Amino acid sequence: MLTKDLIRYKIKSGHILPQFVNPTDSQLLAIAAQLIVVFEDAPGTQRATLLAASKHIMDSTPGPPIVKRGLEKLLLDRTEFDTAPNEALIAFRQKLFTETSRLLSQEPFTDYADYQRRVAQITDGALPQDMGPGEVRELATTLYADLPNCQPVLTFKTLSPERLLHRYNAAQVQGLLLHCNTLTLKLADAMTAELRQLFKYLRFHQLLSTIRKDEELYQITVDGPLNLFYKTKRYGMNLANFFMAVLHQPKWELTADIQFRNRQPARLLLDESCGIKPISQQFLAYIPEDIQLFQAMLRNKTEDWQIRPGSQFLPLVGDFYCFPDYQLVHKSGVETAIELFHPWHQGHLIARLNVLADQTDVSLILGVSKTLAKKPMIAEALAASTYFSTFGFTFRDVPTLRALLPILNSLVSL
Repeated sequence: MLTKDLIRYKIKSGHILPQFVNPTDSQLLAIAAQLIVVFEDAPGTQRATLLAASKHIMDSTPGPPIVKRGLEKLLLDRTEFDTAPNEALIAFRQKLFTETSRLLSQEPFTDYADYQRRVAQITDGALPQDMGPGEVRELATTLYADLPNCQPVLTFKTLSPERLLHRYNAAQVQGLLLHCNTLTLKLADAMTAELRQLFKYLRFHQLLSTIRKDEELYQITVDGPLNLFYKTKRYGMNLANFFMAVLHQPKWELTADIQFRNRQPARLLLDESCGIKPISQQFLAYIPEDIQLFQAMLRNKTEDWQIRPGSQFLPLVGDFYCFPDYQLVHKSGVETAIELFHPWHQGHLIARLNVLADQTDVSLILGVSKTLAKKPMIAEALAASTYFSTFGFTFRDVPTLRALLPILNSLVSL
């Protein structure tokens, strides 16, 4: 993900225009290829060595420095470093500080060389196993060998230069969405596997959304992180990651209201003609871990119900739709669905309760986070909802069958 200082954009007539690069530009492709080679050769070296080699490429090639720094940042995101704490070095450092403090308070030194000799004496035999006595002369270097610049490079997930440039353009949009108030997405009404997967991503990232159908289009309105007061950084990252799934759609139109601090709001308008190619796989058959866990728990408790990730829309009152988290089928043929509301879903939960108050022909179970349920406004709304008293439950981190099974059994007996 690109940081704010690496996002390139212009604002014109109230519209924000991302400054995309040309993914077929020969000069940029050559620079991207050189940077990728540096990162491919990095495993086994230290972070500082990698950054020095990368800086050499950026300093010796033409082109805007901000673009090259952005490419480097994206490559660093694909690099794994050994960040495990070096317990032996930490213990050694603590012992050294304690001993040198005692040494300084007790004895005078003739000069700095004398001090160094005494430090070498007190560290003899107290070094970590991977440090020999001869390395004491380089104590200033080895003392902080676990700082980030000294972290070893473990792996790098490579990609082609062209895909890196498309990734750069996508990251420009993602960076803007971190400062989004509201996002509206219009999609063609064609229930393809790609469209169903898009809604799965929407639920998987726990994004707040209102789904409406207008003739041949689905219109999805998603709250942005600036509209929230709870874990906005995490939510903003989820929204930015969701954009990568949008790129897989054949026809789409995105509108987002962007608000930077101390700046006038601006509107971002994009559609499939922006030219950004998908740079991630769809994973159409992927089942999230929470679904797998839920499936295993259900099998252990009962063989009467089967559960799967949500994959179909449920029509609600008016032109609203729900895309549930889970769908369940009983051996008798009874079907139901579960929609989960997390701590940042306050407004959407109130709206859903209002819609379901007049709904009589939908089988939808509501799961509400206990953190959300404790809020006075939500607690009052849940207590007043006849629908929730019959088809609702609360959960801490993930739903439990203890709360869910009584509701499922009541559906079968209806």
